[in-house]
Amino acid sequence: MAERLGAVMEVEHVRGHSRPEPIWRAVRRWRPGILHWNLVDPFAFRGCSWLLLPWGRPSVVTDHLPMLRVGPHWETTRALANRRMAAMIVVGEASRAAAAEHWRRLPPTSTVPNGVALAKGGEPRGDLGSGERLRLLFVGRLEEQKDPLFAVAVAAALRDEGRPVGLRLVGEGSLRSQLSAEVAARGLGDVVELVGWSSAPEEEMGAAHLLLAPSRYEGLPFTPLEALAAGLPLLLSDIPAHRDLAGGSPAIRLVELGNVDAWVGAAVEMAGSLAERSAEARRAATDHSLDRMVESTLGVYRSVIRAGPAGTRT
Repeated sequence: MAERLGAVMEVEHVRGHSRPEPIWRAVRRWRPGILHWNLVDPFAFRGCSWLLLPWGRPSVVTDHLPMLRVGPHWETTRALANRRMAAMIVVGEASRAAAAEHWRRLPPTSTVPNGVALAKGGEPRGDLGSGERLRLLFVGRLEEQKDPLFAVAVAAALRDEGRPVGLRLVGEGSLRSQLSAEVAARGLGDVVELVGWSSAPEEEMGAAHLLLAPSRYEGLPFTPLEALAAGLPLLLSDIPAHRDLAGGSPAIRLVELGNVDAWVGAAVEMAGSLAERSAEARRAATDHSLDRMVESTLGVYRSVIRAGPAGTRT
């Protein structure tokens, strides 16, 4: 990335919580020419917008989801943040619309979809054999946003139809105990496995047939992109961010949020042509390659550098 920009780049991983103090210390140490904020933790950005206002360097902001409108100084903080945004990156049309509603005024805005490294080699995924168990996979935080309980309900419905099925839940979160209780109550001990946190989710993706992502809302999530790169077809909730991702690919099915019967039907349909959909998944991943994301992001940096001091909003 540094070579493409024609600059020397140093990288430091600042450990700990994304609070204003450690971020401010890192900025004072490295004195960057551009501050690129990735709004995973909007509260850190709010706090730092106060601390960094005198710094006089332009900010590039990647906005995945709208920040929560809370706190007694919301409007003042939003105005201060706006003063240092030289450019904004959104990950899709859904996040662009949310950003337009959220911010007082938008700086020059570019759509740069998230990207992942494309998998090399590997055996293509074959069709499901007669009587073979359909291996479903959920990867994500065990929180209401991701709705792992719904994934369990889909697996239970498939089991109740007499279909051989297994579901692996990879991740941790506040719903773990509730999930364990639900699995026990439904008698799903031989169907659902709570794997916990995994340092190698790509291995889980390589062993699965379908990824379930029944999220209630998203920005542009990385897990489905990683699954596509691994040749894993997707069942996604029909929400704006997932529509940005789908693009009409046969490897991706958008299914009505909360409709168990619809998800069961979609899973059965996709299971009937796994080899074809797996090949389509790899093709779809090329639209979200890491190289494409890096080059597009560098283009935003170049535009801010060319703008010079005028790129900082006042």
